[in-house]
Amino acid sequence: AFKGIFDAVKNKEVSFMLANSGFYVILEHDYGAQRITTLVNKHVTGVTQKEFGGVIFTHIDNKERFNTLKSIQGSHFGAVNEKSLGGWQMAWRELVEHGIDRDDDFASLSFKGTHDKVVHAVLSKEIDVGTVRTDTLERMALENKIDLNKVHIINAMKYDDFPFLISTKLYPEWPMARLRHTPDELSKQVAIALMKMPSESPAAVVGRVDGWTTPLSYQPVHTCFQILQIPPYFHEINLLEVLQKYWGWLLFYLFGAVVGISMLIYQLRLTKHLKSTQNELVQTEKMAALGRLVAGIAHEVNTPIGIGVTAASHLKKEIKDFNNHYKNETLTQKAFESFIDTSEQSSEIILNNLERAAHMIQNFKQVSVDQSSDKVREFFLKEYLESVIINLKPTLKSHAHSIDIICPSTLMIESTPGVFYQIFSNLIINSVIHGFEDKEKGHIIITVRYNGGDSLEIVYKDDGKGMPKEGLAKIFDPFYTTKRSSGGSGLGTHIVYNLVTQKLHGHITAQSHLGKDMTFIMNIKVKAHV
Repeated sequence: AFKGIFDAVKNKEVSFMLANSGFYVILEHDYGAQRITTLVNKHVTGVTQKEFGGVIFTHIDNKERFNTLKSIQGSHFGAVNEKSLGGWQMAWRELVEHGIDRDDDFASLSFKGTHDKVVHAVLSKEIDVGTVRTDTLERMALENKIDLNKVHIINAMKYDDFPFLISTKLYPEWPMARLRHTPDELSKQVAIALMKMPSESPAAVVGRVDGWTTPLSYQPVHTCFQILQIPPYFHEINLLEVLQKYWGWLLFYLFGAVVGISMLIYQLRLTKHLKSTQNELVQTEKMAALGRLVAGIAHEVNTPIGIGVTAASHLKKEIKDFNNHYKNETLTQKAFESFIDTSEQSSEIILNNLERAAHMIQNFKQVSVDQSSDKVREFFLKEYLESVIINLKPTLKSHAHSIDIICPSTLMIESTPGVFYQIFSNLIINSVIHGFEDKEKGHIIITVRYNGGDSLEIVYKDDGKGMPKEGLAKIFDPFYTTKRSSGGSGLGTHIVYNLVTQKLHGHITAQSHLGKDMTFIMNIKVKAHV
């Protein structure tokens, strides 16, 4: 059934897709699926929520033995399914972050197939510890299938406005997503219809949902899969297969390395007075080579690695042809020169894409962590805004737009950094798509004003084409966009408005001079000091 989802999307057999959040992020990554709404789930008690998590538990008799995540090492652990987000993967992430290895640190790990079977296995003491999706225990208790007093929660956590027992971080509920080939107007109509669906409608009652809401960020699920190194962020590499497939390429570079080392030794003998400088260069090269090696075997960055593999495959074919000509004594000067040219080009492509993969991993690490968490921490605002811009370089690289940040470098605030990333990434992308549509060198200025106390003013301004008064009045409305065909979903500024007013408890206004500029003024309450 799961494979059928991916086949249907790949073959363009469906226009919309409703699947669990884990399958969605794979389809988003691999096939460009785009969320349009998020499900608001309705529990049998009538409680509604748009986020869920996992709960890790044991029998109450084991309360003293298994009272922390660390203490469950050596236990018999049970989960629902390896591909179940709430029934395994959420809990797995918590285990990884507490240093617990699924393969080495359990006496056994079994998958029971359903949430109810996991619960019964724990309460019958068939297994020591289990994990299921949140609300499962409460539902089974209401159905008189279990006694909650016999359950002990491990790593119990509390979240505001979340009513169920939980042991993990919160993740967004199932999304309704459009596919790359789905018409924009149809997507808009479906999204509006879903969000207008009343909770008492027959469809909502049958589906046991309370309706639909503005699409949430699914970055927490992406980050979970990145930490677990599971698709779409990991594909197992068999070293023996790599050696067998690319032996010619490896031999070529081994020969190059030998020649390079020989030349280096020769140079060292001739220039002893530059010994210290040369040692530094050698050490730098060693570290760079080590970094490329680690990046190549430890991470799967699909696009650059894919290009590199294609180049390597082509180079292997050229080596094979070259070898055949050599053995058959049919090698011409033209063929030899062509082989040298192809080798140089392929080598350049491979090197550039490996460096690109390493750069991506380095630049996105901290921001990805912040995006997956609502944790409040102290950070320097200017430094963080600069990291946002660095992470948006792939979007800006085809243009000559510039961004200036006017903010005290010593201004430290206590807030949720991931919210700031979402706000400014949306505003910058909005400027690129709309404001700088016909402009090669746009200019953005972000000005932060802090005069003490807990009030902070942030002014975002671009010198794009602006917008008329009638558009300005609708700018924060959901699905309002003037350039949907250029990549706009109509939700960018609406999301910014919600983040500023709800997450940061502030307010935001927009101003514009048609043909000249677009300005957003944000005033937020935040703990800050210089």
